[in-house]
Amino acid sequence: MANPDPEFVAFLKAYPTYPTTQIIDDLRANEYARLDIGGHIYLDYTGGGLYAESQLRRHNKLLAEHVFGNPHSSNPTALAATQLVEHAREYVLKFFNADPDEYLAVFTSNASGALKLVGESYPFPRGRYLLTFDNHNSVNGIREFAHVRGAEVTYIPIELPDMRVDDSQLSRELAQPSKRGHNLFA
Repeated sequence: MANPDPEFVAFLKAYPTYPTTQIIDDLRANEYARLDIGGHIYLDYTGGGLYAESQLRRHNKLLAEHVFGNPHSSNPTALAATQLVEHAREYVLKFFNADPDEYLAVFTSNASGALKLVGESYPFPRGRYLLTFDNHNSVNGIREFAHVRGAEVTYIPIELPDMRVDDSQLSRELAQPSKRGHNLFA
């Protein structure tokens, strides 16, 4: 057997749990091999999650074995699609322990679309919109809806280096009543 690489031995000594990460290597090899085949390093996991090979196989099987139509119609293929959508809604509510008599799961194309829907539909009744200084543009976009509806907009700073809001400051801000009524925090 060849002598082990001294740098790798030093690395293992410094990070003794490293061998337990083999499960991640196996997952990448089995579910995301296309990354290595294409020479990719994918770091935008918060913007768009990668689909696994097993997801592709299951979805392909679902599409190959069924015919789905427009869920807004009443023919058999539309009813099959509606059933899938309603099952997904039920699953999401159950996952979050949300009472279906009180909550509704709404599917949007992405987070930006969801935030736009919130901004367009939330009344901001004589209230305050509290947000951090550093946000995704879509969260900042809600600010414009709040302004138009007369809400006061309050920024709360984030602390470096971990970019988190100080819990005590957040508690003070949330306890402080808005000059105009309700609070919405994003």
